[in-house]
Amino acid sequence: MRIIHLAAEFAPIAKAGGLGEVVTGLAREETRAGETVEVIIPKYDFINIPSLQLEVPEFKCLQSGQLHSNAMWSTTQEGCSLHLLEARHPAGYFHRSKIYGCEDDIPRFIYFTKAALEYLSLKKEPIDTLHIHDWHVALAAPLLKDLFKHLPVKSVLLTIHNLEHQGKCAAWDLDAINLNGTSYLAPAKLQDNSPLYPQTINLLKGGIVYADAITTVSPTYAKEILTPAYGFTLDTTLRQHMKKLTGILNGIDPNLWDPAKDPVLPKPYGRESSLSAILSAKETARESLQKKLGLPANKRPWIGAITRLVPQKGPELIEAALSHTLERDGAFLLLGSSPIPDIQTHFQTLKEKYASNKQAFLHFEYDENLAHLIFAALDFLIVPSHFEPCGLTQIIAMRYGTLPIVRATGGLKDTVFDCEDPTIPSAKRNGFLFEKPTPSAIHQTIDRAINLMHSDQATFQSVIRRAIQIDSSWKAPSREYLQLYREIIKK
Repeated sequence: MRIIHLAAEFAPIAKAGGLGEVVTGLAREETRAGETVEVIIPKYDFINIPSLQLEVPEFKCLQSGQLHSNAMWSTTQEGCSLHLLEARHPAGYFHRSKIYGCEDDIPRFIYFTKAALEYLSLKKEPIDTLHIHDWHVALAAPLLKDLFKHLPVKSVLLTIHNLEHQGKCAAWDLDAINLNGTSYLAPAKLQDNSPLYPQTINLLKGGIVYADAITTVSPTYAKEILTPAYGFTLDTTLRQHMKKLTGILNGIDPNLWDPAKDPVLPKPYGRESSLSAILSAKETARESLQKKLGLPANKRPWIGAITRLVPQKGPELIEAALSHTLERDGAFLLLGSSPIPDIQTHFQTLKEKYASNKQAFLHFEYDENLAHLIFAALDFLIVPSHFEPCGLTQIIAMRYGTLPIVRATGGLKDTVFDCEDPTIPSAKRNGFLFEKPTPSAIHQTIDRAINLMHSDQATFQSVIRRAIQIDSSWKAPSREYLQLYREIIKK
């Protein structure tokens, strides 16, 4: 099969979050399976790859009545065939030194989506599946039914990585690329489902309506988004198209997140290591952080969070976990920041509050090496999300022998199985879950985790061993995606 991934991110060269890691991991595994796989992303100005080759020196794309020049560059990265679309637009769409967060994100990614299809039109090569990721490129699905009917694309698959972000805009944003925007302002098309904004176009809805199949990044999230509580007003549309909706759990990059080969760790360990070697290596990681950060040597457990501090991730519950861990005489490590000024200011105030407490470490600048060391050093990782499409940190934590404490939602519920749940086979139990997103629920669950650690070392250590043995690679998920491609190609 020839598979084209169209996305805004590709890790590690253009990564803002989990989306980039997913696109890279899936495309690489599909390539290893013998399929012809290509990835197209914008050529952001911060990307610096010496091996880039100019594939197409110039091609045009229309926006707002003007034809703008573009070029396509190609290379091989992470075992994948990668194309970088250089938009020579006067607005400097991808010359902002960042991926997201611009006032004109909507026209930026609408333009990228159309320009990518213009490039594929030039190639004139048959495509078995065009796999589009999130709202940034969701417009590709309706475009293929309208301006690009001539493109030899057999099927379109949309993956929703986070339903909260939908790409809402006006009809004239579609007019700008020569679509008839007003014609898409219909409930069965791209009209936003909110009754307050009937003149709003919803790009993600366009992907849902016009794609041949839809996936989310975990089975539970696929069920949750069919409900008003998690559907962000698109639940009605998703229920109408639920026959083409499925959930496929994400994997992680086993090369990037491998304690057996991690150059950051002072002592390597992995699934082949003995239990004593695993525990010894984790203790060495703690000793390294103690020296680096000034943390006390004799305070356990170490509990932490590595996360964006946004409402979805439950920052108020992270704060509750921080205070309760310190009350239980443990150490708490937070690595993360917030794009929301009020939340960032609040956590900065917390950092000042605990400045004299050596058992609290709060760091607001993401540091990849520090993240690896924290994953290895922690006893428990907190992920108290209000909703979580998949979540990668709890999967990474288990690979490093750190037990997750998570809220039972989305992909967290699909990957973490409570140590004390008698309905779960003991061979699957690998962490701790709580249902209600409340401070009392997270306090009680932290208490359960600490009590197991202190009172039943044999069980606690067996859970660590179980967690580190889990195969969280892209092998199984990629097989599911390839099977889904085959099914929708036949339709």
